[in-house]
Amino acid sequence: MMENVIEVPLEPTTLQTIIFCVLLVSISIFLLRTLGRSIQKSTPLKKLASTDLFPWKLSSVFMLFGFFLLGQVAVVSFALTSSPEGGEATAIELDSPLAFIGLSLVNLLVSAIAFLVYRSWQTRHPETASFWLGSKGGVRTALKLGFLALLCWVPGHLGLAGLWSLCLEGLDVQLNAQESVMMMSQALEQSNWALIIPLCFYGIVMAPIAEEILFRGVLFRWLHGHMGFIVALGVSSIAFALVHDSVASWLPIAALGGVCSWLYHRSGQLLASITLHATFNTSTFLLITIFQEKI
Repeated sequence: MMENVIEVPLEPTTLQTIIFCVLLVSISIFLLRTLGRSIQKSTPLKKLASTDLFPWKLSSVFMLFGFFLLGQVAVVSFALTSSPEGGEATAIELDSPLAFIGLSLVNLLVSAIAFLVYRSWQTRHPETASFWLGSKGGVRTALKLGFLALLCWVPGHLGLAGLWSLCLEGLDVQLNAQESVMMMSQALEQSNWALIIPLCFYGIVMAPIAEEILFRGVLFRWLHGHMGFIVALGVSSIAFALVHDSVASWLPIAALGGVCSWLYHRSGQLLASITLHATFNTSTFLLITIFQEKI
């Protein structure tokens, strides 16, 4: 008489997980190369003029990043000292809508300063391309490219996130989600719309605009003009990752920054990388909304 055998699903081995993650990254690389060829056919990549490569002085780069970082520190410090716990509060306890309103205002101010500096340069050099759209297309093209690039990159992001998690677990590094992710989950659980609205506005609108202007439109562009594409891609992507607060997200975020830089370089349109960044954050918030109980 045969006994009933209950099959227990096997956990994937580390090697199987690595192979699967590498496969996901490879799929994204293939898709992005295909998208790049499509961009090349529609708008051939031309050698940039000197006025396109050098719209920023080093002093402008330091000034803009100084305003950005000091503004962020000032808002967070004010929120910490104003919290009921005083200086002992942690970032997760900074759930005041005013904190995100303040961060949005800082990003708006830095973006406006960068735009005015660029416009001043453009006035003296009329041949310089558009700040938002470059010289290779219109708004619809930029929006479409940003959305397509996100679809191409989703498998790679998941693959790199998996590989990075394995590395950190091997090093016994605690994996914590970004504070904004935890705050969003907590606000949704409490139906705290007074926090959800400014947090979404900051994460979906102001942060993508300001960060793309700074890390792609300013830093990447300045480095590209002085040190070449590879250095510009690497340095701007690492800097982009380091301003985010979770070690568990550093590699995936650096890679996202690299894809944004690549898209900006290939399309010449800052709006395309802003669209990619904004839709990525929107997707993240939607996933938090759907799976908030598991966060």
